[in-house]
Amino acid sequence: MASFLAKRLALAVVTIYAVVTLTFFMVRLMPGNAMSYLEAQLSQQGGLTTQEIAGRVQAAYGVQPSDPLWHQYLSYLGNAARGNFGTSILDPGKTVLSVIAGALPWTLLVIGLALLVSFALGVIVGTLIAAFPQSLLAKIATGVVSFLAAVPNYIIALVLIYLVADQAHALPASGPYALTVTPGWNVPFIGSVLQHAILPALSYMIVAFGSWALTMKGSVSTIMGADYVRAGESWGLSRYRVTRSYIGRNAMLPMVTNLGLSLGYMFGGSVFIETFFVYPGLGYYLIQSVNQRDYPVMMGCFLLITIAVVVSNLIVDLVYPLVDPRIMSPGRARQAGLTGSGRAAETQTADPAARPAGRPAA
Repeated sequence: MASFLAKRLALAVVTIYAVVTLTFFMVRLMPGNAMSYLEAQLSQQGGLTTQEIAGRVQAAYGVQPSDPLWHQYLSYLGNAARGNFGTSILDPGKTVLSVIAGALPWTLLVIGLALLVSFALGVIVGTLIAAFPQSLLAKIATGVVSFLAAVPNYIIALVLIYLVADQAHALPASGPYALTVTPGWNVPFIGSVLQHAILPALSYMIVAFGSWALTMKGSVSTIMGADYVRAGESWGLSRYRVTRSYIGRNAMLPMVTNLGLSLGYMFGGSVFIETFFVYPGLGYYLIQSVNQRDYPVMMGCFLLITIAVVVSNLIVDLVYPLVDPRIMSPGRARQAGLTGSGRAAETQTADPAARPAGRPAA
């Protein structure tokens, strides 16, 4: 287990280093050179000396344009290791880290909450559809979730803005909270934040729910035809036990992987949803930085998304043996305490066809 963890950590570090290197050279290879473009912008504004322009460029990128490329690269790596990604070009008074830190809570509130709720509902609905495929409700639900999964989330956002915000005036259409409330840990502010988060969260949750339900339906349908499920039913096990131990646990394996990856990509926010609702999350600042050529903020967002995805992949790799002990070798399973008479989970998830004929042990 220690060697497995060490390999995964080493791979994560190499991946993050590769992305940092890629973003460094990507900015410098873009047409027009990002630092030269910033110098030209500051010169056109006027009122700044050559030394002041060079200082603004160095504050934004952490390096001097006149320095050799290798020196810029080493300086960038050193600054990135210390969490210094420069300052925002659009807002010179803010560092990239402060911009990301200010946007991150809003993305976690809306996208994180919507992701977890849609995952739970999708797993439940998908399981019910697969368990009762011939029922009328299952057929209707399959059509509904298929439609929801196929519709882009920004279309749902536009529909909600038009129907709920513009026509019904039931919920606000933009901003993180009302301008009339005072930010802080007070009831009016918290209520306003939750009210403004409903429509963006629904826009993401409705589409994600359809995708989770379809994925769970396909996973459960595949597991239900497995030999070990039919063997468990032939032994006279209760429907609840077969569903929980033989179907549910195995069907959740691909869902755990997808959820882990989704949690990583969540840090990128939802660009369209946050832009339409003028919601100041990471997706909103990412698209603003791309449109306005705020390269330090753009690079910081890309790096955050990369780190989040790498870490979520690492967590999935560590959690997977707990969900399905079969992926570990017998020796590692014994070392981890996953075998023995006191561990029923491995027996329940193992292939019953390999057991001697007769009713399995309780």
